[in-house]
Formats: sequence, C-alpha cells, structure tokens
Amino acid sequence: MILVPGVHLPLVSLHLNDPGSLLSSCLVIIITSVDENCYIYEQNHSLKRCITLLLLLISLQQTIVAQGRYDSMDFASVDSFVLTVKYENDYIKLAQDLTAPFTDDMDKTRAIFKWITNNITYDYRFINKGREIKKPDCEDKIDCIAIMREWENDYLKKVLKNKRAICDGYSKLFKKLCDLNYIQCEVIPGYARTKPYQIGNNMGVNHSWNAVLIDTSWYYLDATWAAGYCVEDEETGLLLKFVKEYRNYYWLSGFDRFSRNHYPQSGKWVEKPNLTKEQFFNKPHYFSVEVLENLMEDIPLTGVLKVRKDDTIHFKFDYTKDIKLLQVNSNIFRNPSLWTTITVKHKTKIVRDSWAEKKQVYIPFKKQGNTYQFDYIVKENSLYYLELVFDYKPAIRYRVRVEN
Repeated sequence: MILVPGVHLPLVSLHLNDPGSLLSSCLVIIITSVDENCYIYEQNHSLKRCITLLLLLISLQQTIVAQGRYDSMDFASVDSFVLTVKYENDYIKLAQDLTAPFTDDMDKTRAIFKWITNNITYDYRFINKGREIKKPDCEDKIDCIAIMREWENDYLKKVLKNKRAICDGYSKLFKKLCDLNYIQCEVIPGYARTKPYQIGNNMGVNHSWNAVLIDTSWYYLDATWAAGYCVEDEETGLLLKFVKEYRNYYWLSGFDRFSRNHYPQSGKWVEKPNLTKEQFFNKPHYFSVEVLENLMEDIPLTGVLKVRKDDTIHFKFDYTKDIKLLQVNSNIFRNPSLWTTITVKHKTKIVRDSWAEKKQVYIPFKKQGNTYQFDYIVKENSLYYLELVFDYKPAIRYRVRVEN
C-alpha cells in the first residue's frame, strides 16, 4: 500500500515535553545484556554530552511549537470553499479563484493543497506500465530555460485536464499555484519509504514533495500521499486501484515527523539535529497514517536492532490513542489472522475465525498516561524482524540482527 535499535550501548531518551528530564534520561539503557560485563557504559562524559543535547533540543522545540500553532487551526471554512472552485482550462485563473477570499498565506496555502488533494488522483496505471515522464533534453541549448518553462506549462495543463498525476505532477502543480500567489515554495526530490523490507537498505531517489515558507519557518507537505493511497497486488506488485482518502498528517509537518518516511536528496533541507541518510534508511517501518498520527515518541530510536541471543529489548513509546491489546509478530512466530473467508450459497463472506482467536498471544505491558512499555527477550539466533501489533493492526516493524 502506498501512503501512505538497538545498539549494544545505552541510548538517550529525549522527552520533548520535559527538557528538564533530559540529563537524567541520558542514562536510560535500551538493550541490556544478561552478561553485564560485556558492555561498559562510561558515564564520565555523559554530563557534557547531555548539555549539548539539551541545547539542540531547545532549538528543535522552537520548530515544534511553531508547527503546533497550525496543527490546532480550524480550516473548515477554507476546505468548504475549495469544494466550490472548478478548473476552467486556465491554471492562472484557478490560482486566483482558490485564494480570492483569503488574505493570509496560511489560508491560501491550505486552499491550494486541499484543492489538489480533492481533485487530482494518483495515476497508478502510469506506474504499472513502467513509464517515465519525458522532459526536454535541452541542456546544451541557450534557450533551455524557456523550453523547460513551456514544457512545464503544457505538462501541468495535461495534469489538470486529466485530473491524474504521479508525485512529480502533484508537487509541480502545488508549487506553480503557490508561485502565482507569491507564496515561497520549493519542490523537494528525495527518498520515500513505503515497505517493511526497506529497513536498513539503501535506495535511490523515488519521490518528490514540497516545502513552503510560512511566517519565516519552512514546513513540509506531500499532496500525493495526502490525497489517498493505492491498493497493491501482493503477488505481482501491481497497483490495483487508487483510494481517495485525505490524510492530514502530510499537511505542514515538521521535519521530525515528516522524516519518519521522507528524506530530502539535498542536505539543505535536513534540519537540526542532523539526521543522516543512513539513519533514515535505518528507521522503523510504520504501517499506517493512524500510527504516524498517534505515535509521539518511540524507543528503540532505530529500526535496525543489533542484539545477541538472550538480550532484552526494551520498548517504550508515547501513543495518544488507547491501546487495549498488544502483540508481537516475527519471522519465528506470527499470530494467525482473526478473519477467514467462507462461501455460503455461492457468496463469499468474511467471518471471524474462532480457531485463530484461541491461538492469539498477547504481550503484557505497562501503561502510564500515554506511555507504554514492555520487554522482549531474544531467544533465537534466527530472529530477523519484530512487528508490533496494536489491537490486531500491524503498527511498527523493526529489523533484527542477532550477532554471535
């Protein structure tokens, strides 16, 4: 579906809502060994390290606070107005019509973003055919800029006429409509992760999205993923259909949340504290927007867990939605699906499987407020992945490397 750690040393637990707890949290151990002599934590340098991290955290919080102002805004009137705007074969007029009632850049940006996500569907058939967007090859020509400008105008007219695009069309159209309203916007090519197998693996540039400047701060938007998702055939890998379902997570996200599954090709868009490309590739896989929206902080901090047999992995995360049942799937053991299909009078029905209900294994956990904690003991050298399941829904996947 398109949406869309352990090391053997202690890791730092950053409590974003309580900077004062940072110094004490520096001694939190993520993975502990049954043989305590194997790993020695040198605490004599920890105070200096924590002070440095505290300064970085304060800087990061300024961006988070700014983002919070817009997360809490009510755009109902803007979203309602957008539904009345039609494209009349003139994208300059479209840019004017979308923003005419509004005076501030925030509402104008929202109107443009929502109109695109409402009206442009993902061109999954283009992807299935393995086609690529053909752009003019004019680098050796003096008038290349003019050629590219004319090509882009025709390209966007085609997107608007057909009401279909892939990420390149979504991001270019968003930038064009922002440009026409004098809103500073950029197209950002980069890396997007959509599959569990991508944890810990390098990949090429495969996506594009936008950054927009609002009140001196840059924010990230992905109109492609906000518009909906594609259903994929698990056997062939072909996309079967596009499901239109607006997802607000990809509207004005801060870098810390956006970089869970997006990473820019250009380093200028990587905000402090620096997240390297390798660290991005090593992040956990998040199965759904619901998980991304509700997950505030999670430990382990990396999706690649380097452990030894009999190690204990400590999981700790803040989750705003109440979790009643928690399970762990792996390549060693998976809880059977609770649902099965039966045929009654030539009709197929999906029913709950009473046998599977009896085979479910649940993980005991501690909960305090929105914070959940539990431990997992590595019992097999062949353990390859761990998958956290919240109320029977796959939530977070980690890759495991059991070292000898």
